[in-house]
Amino acid sequence: MGYVRYAKGNSIGVGWRDSAGIRPVEANSLAEAVYDHLLPLKHDSTVTGARILPAVERGAKILCVALNYVDHAKEAKQPIPETPIIFLKGAEAMIADGEKIALPDHITQLDYEGELALLIGRQGYCIPKSEAWNYIAGVMPFNDVSARNLFKVKAGDKEHLDWFSGKCLDRSTPVGPEVTPLSEVRHELEAKHTRVRTLVNGEVRQDALIESMIFDIPTLVAFASSRIRLSPGDIIATGTPPGVGAGEGRYLNSGDVVRVEISGLPALENEVG
Repeated sequence: MGYVRYAKGNSIGVGWRDSAGIRPVEANSLAEAVYDHLLPLKHDSTVTGARILPAVERGAKILCVALNYVDHAKEAKQPIPETPIIFLKGAEAMIADGEKIALPDHITQLDYEGELALLIGRQGYCIPKSEAWNYIAGVMPFNDVSARNLFKVKAGDKEHLDWFSGKCLDRSTPVGPEVTPLSEVRHELEAKHTRVRTLVNGEVRQDALIESMIFDIPTLVAFASSRIRLSPGDIIATGTPPGVGAGEGRYLNSGDVVRVEISGLPALENEVG
């Protein structure tokens, strides 16, 4: 159960989805609905024929954290970061639960990265770590799909990381399906008992508790906001645990089904196109 963005005809709305379906919520944005925990307009009114949209609003910043688990940094053969490494993804990369992950011909090493993502609910700049939880509206699964074969660019005798090419692929990154209000899972998150799992065709590839993060959730919010002003609707994807395809050369192929499970949240599942 949680909040969703949906489309019906030419209209886009925000709703609360449970076993009965989607019930419209009167809100200016998804972030407002989640942060204020707004109730549906009518308890018995559901939307029919609606299409679930990615849980990303127009103009939102999508901030992703790299190398935030020690064992993932090791499998990537990278040193442990001393401060968070953050890169941006474009809105064009985002897809909803159930949509196909694009696999164009020039991508030969498509990789999965299951993550926990935060939805920001308040504007803030240089947020103190002690206040960080107060700026989070809710949480959801996120699959930071990557094109490994596009990451490295040669410049003379040196190699550089091309984050744009490797991370911003059009229609590549599933997010959602719903946003769960922070209040419903905050205790588990603060206790760092939340588990992140990624399955490919039913096989568990990633499985870790968020206590294994190098930088915890308050640290990430505080750090990101010290670089750029956070606004309602912005997303922070908190990094992926070990077990990505690149670790053993097990990349995704057309027809593979990737499922990201975060304990206490609805699962995110997508097929590779």
